[in-house]
Amino acid sequence: MKKFITLTFSSLAVITFSSCTNDTTTVGGEALNPVIANSKYPDAHPVAGESNKFISPYRPYNVINVKGVRPGLLVRDISTAKTGANGKPDLATAKIFRIPAPTTSAQ
Repeated sequence: MKKFITLTFSSLAVITFSSCTNDTTTVGGEALNPVIANSKYPDAHPVAGESNKFISPYRPYNVINVKGVRPGLLVRDISTAKTGANGKPDLATAKIFRIPAPTTSAQ
């Protein structure tokens, strides 16, 4: 019985981890998300003096910490998510915006 439980648990772990893979295409060794090419998402606004923080383009215009997210990628503003039946935010309904590329100032 113990071997069956161990085998079942390890099979479940493999299924769980394999379902976490991200469908991406690779171009020149760099993984690309096909949604990124879509320009219908607005850019966030950088917070002065903060490299990881941006102001959401959606009300209530919260400051979002995007540490670890590369410029050009899309992120969700969870403060705009609708509340689900379980009382938790439904992340699928959160509005999406783009992290803009850093601007260089001419000196």
